[in-house]
Amino acid sequence: WGGYGLYDFQEDDQVHGPGIELASQLLDLSPDQVMASPQEQVRAAAALLAWYAPQARVEDLESWAPALQAFSGREDPGLQLMYLDYVYGVLGVSPDWDRILDVLPALPAPAGDYSGNSAYVQAHSSNYTNASRSSSDINYVVIHTTQGSYSGAISWFQNSSSNVSAHYVIRSSDGAVTQMLLEEDIGWHAGNWSYNEQSVGIEHEGYVDDASWYTTAMYTSSAKLTADICKRQKIPVDRSHIIAHSEVPGATHTDPGSNWDWSRYMELVGGGGGTVDDAELIGVVADSDIYNGARLVGVAVTLDQTGEQATTDSDGYYRFDGLGTGTWSVTVHADGFVDGTCAKEISSASGQWWCSIAMLPDGGGPDDTQEPIDTEDTGEPEAVGPVRAPGDRLPLGRGCASAPVGKLSLLLALLGAVALRRTQD
Repeated sequence: WGGYGLYDFQEDDQVHGPGIELASQLLDLSPDQVMASPQEQVRAAAALLAWYAPQARVEDLESWAPALQAFSGREDPGLQLMYLDYVYGVLGVSPDWDRILDVLPALPAPAGDYSGNSAYVQAHSSNYTNASRSSSDINYVVIHTTQGSYSGAISWFQNSSSNVSAHYVIRSSDGAVTQMLLEEDIGWHAGNWSYNEQSVGIEHEGYVDDASWYTTAMYTSSAKLTADICKRQKIPVDRSHIIAHSEVPGATHTDPGSNWDWSRYMELVGGGGGTVDDAELIGVVADSDIYNGARLVGVAVTLDQTGEQATTDSDGYYRFDGLGTGTWSVTVHADGFVDGTCAKEISSASGQWWCSIAMLPDGGGPDDTQEPIDTEDTGEPEAVGPVRAPGDRLPLGRGCASAPVGKLSLLLALLGAVALRRTQD
C-alpha cells in the first residue's frame, strides 16, 4: 500500500502498516538505512513488537495481542483484529479470543445498509463518489471477483491511490460480508460510469481461474445479500439486472469468470430468477378468542426458526416479512398467559399468511386443549374485540388459527511480504 520493505512500513502519519520512523529510532538508524537492508527490516519489526509489548512472553502467544494490535498501524478496531487473526492463522494457533478481547477495545457494531454485515469499513473518500441515490437510481447488482484476498480488497479500497471501490466484499471461507460504501454512494467498480451510477458492486474473494474459491458459504451469503439489495432497491431478480462485471458494456475484465455458477446463484437469490422471498407471516394475538377476545398489545412474538422478535401493535397484530417457503412457527409470551404457539406451512414466497393465536389463562381451563381454529375461508379475523395490554387482568393460554391470503466474525488482514498489491479492479 505504498509502504517500504518486507513489512510494508509506512510513514508514521499513515494508518496502513507499522511506522518506519519509530522503528528506525529504536534501532538508532535512519529510515533509509533500514530500507536498504532486509536484515535491518526484520530487526526493526522485532524492535517495534518489543516496544509495544515489553511484558509479552514468547511461550504465551496470546499475550502478544496488544503488541500486534499496535504494530498493525490501523486505527479501526475491526482492522486491528483482521491483522491479529491473520498473524495467528499464519502461526497455526487458535488463540483464546475471549481472553484477547478482554484487553483490546470493543468492536463497534457493524453498520451499513445490510443487517447481515460482519463489519463496515469505509473506503477512502478519494475512491468513490459521495451521492444520495435512492431505489429509483439503482438498477443493477454487479458481481465481481477480487483476484486476491478478502482482506487485500478491503485494504485496497482504503488506499487513497487505488481509485477503485465496491460496496461489499465477501470472504470465501465463511461468507463474511464487509460493507465499504453506503448503497446511496457511487462505487468505482464497473469500468463504465453510467453503470457505476446505477449499480451496487459486490466483490468476492478469489480468482476467476480457480473454482475452489467459490464456496457454498460464499454463494449462500452473497445470494442472501443480493436478494436483500434487490428487495430494498426494487431491482428485478433476473440476469438482466444481476450481472457479471464482464457483462458491463465496455468491460475489459472477465470476472467472475466461467467458474461462477450462475444457475446455482440465481436459484439461491430468488428461485432461479423469480421473485425475492417476500412472504409475510401475520396474525393477531388475543385473549382466549381470536375473533372476539381482547387484542393483546405490546406482547413479544418470536419467529422460532430465526429468533427474530416482533411486538404486537396497537391493534394486536404482529408481522414478519421477507420469508420464503417452508414451515414457519411463532411463539408468543405475555405475562399472565400460557405461552402460545402457531405454525404455518408457506407454499409461496409471496403474499400474506395468517397465524393468529388465542392466549388462554395461566393454569388452564376448558379451552386449554382447543384445536387450532381454521380461518381459511374467513381470512383475516375482524377487529371486533377490545384492545388491551397484557396484565390488565390475569388470564393465559394458547391456540392458533392460520390461513394463507395469497463468535465474533473476524476478518483477515495482510502481513508483511504477502501484502496484496492490487485486486483485479
